[in-house]
Amino acid sequence: MEANTIENGYFVLTLMPSLFCHLRCPHCYLSLAERKDRTTLSPDLIEDACRKIDAYWDARGIAKRTVICYWYGGEPTSMGIPLFSDMADRINAVFDPAKGYEVRHTVLTSLVSMKDEWYDVFRKYGGNHFQTSYDGDMRGGPYVKKWDRRVRDSVAAGLDVSTISVVNREILEQGPVKTLDYLSDLGIVETSWLPFMWNDQNATGAYDRYAPTMNAWSDFMIALTERWIERKSSGLHVPEIGQMRFILAQGGRGLFANIAGQTMFLMPNGDFVLPDYRSGWKEFMQPFGNIVTQEFSDILNSPARRTYIRRQVTRNRNEECLSCEHADKCVMEFWKDNREGDDCFGGKRYVEWLLERKAGVAALLGPEASVSFY
Repeated sequence: MEANTIENGYFVLTLMPSLFCHLRCPHCYLSLAERKDRTTLSPDLIEDACRKIDAYWDARGIAKRTVICYWYGGEPTSMGIPLFSDMADRINAVFDPAKGYEVRHTVLTSLVSMKDEWYDVFRKYGGNHFQTSYDGDMRGGPYVKKWDRRVRDSVAAGLDVSTISVVNREILEQGPVKTLDYLSDLGIVETSWLPFMWNDQNATGAYDRYAPTMNAWSDFMIALTERWIERKSSGLHVPEIGQMRFILAQGGRGLFANIAGQTMFLMPNGDFVLPDYRSGWKEFMQPFGNIVTQEFSDILNSPARRTYIRRQVTRNRNEECLSCEHADKCVMEFWKDNREGDDCFGGKRYVEWLLERKAGVAALLGPEASVSFY
């Protein structure tokens, strides 16, 4: 297959070690009960899951194996360093470089409740890097002030810090120029920008309050990239933009290179899931199977996952998507219904704007990604 997929040895293993989080972010897909739950993935479960994944690739004769462990949540640092280190050590032991493995760990943390002791964890397991969420003032001014101090402390400690953001109306009011200049001043090395998605938790008002249209998302990304070009051309520090790198990199890989076949989320109970959509574009977590009770091949080949991949490959028969030459570059899964009169959830307007400037941007971008992935 021309895509990076789990079947051919490339796995973005998104680990949900705990759903616990003391924050109540408007875009979160977790319920209040889930955010209060301190249940964690057990190290034994993690090790057993890794052994089943390893056995699956052995059976397929896969020689080169890449596993990107993306520690998500909830707040992954809430479980404490000893438990995290035990899990990461077991993962690294099973996914042995002698068997052709390349393993990377990236932790996504809100940062504000994290202890300084985690710096050494990021150095040891994360290649001196971690990722944190930045959403402007959507979480409130006091949160941003504390977050700002923690980012500056982390950078001063010599760590590479990336951000991931959900574009919301607070960020739109702040504006793309001010936003990118602020992240540049903080010393951020990479920044990624996702659309604000509708789910059961924010459907009671937060979605209407904070979620912009996709037209607004594309306008923001165009202006953000224009500012990136200005700063980069002037020799100023500026974070790499994840979506920009992703879109340009997809150009030589074929129309089936973006089918969400390279990732699954491992939940605390052993379920493997991915975001799915209903009622137009309302997001929920679709389970494919449970690694405690099933072999890994059974989960990959389950009816739910086969349907999931089939919908991606066939663009869910969305007429806009079937006729689009940029379906390999969508910034979100493309089987949900697009909003009438709006840009598609793939961000087509931004994609086409960027491709028109591909040569100039690519020259500024350079050959290698900074530290992370989109």
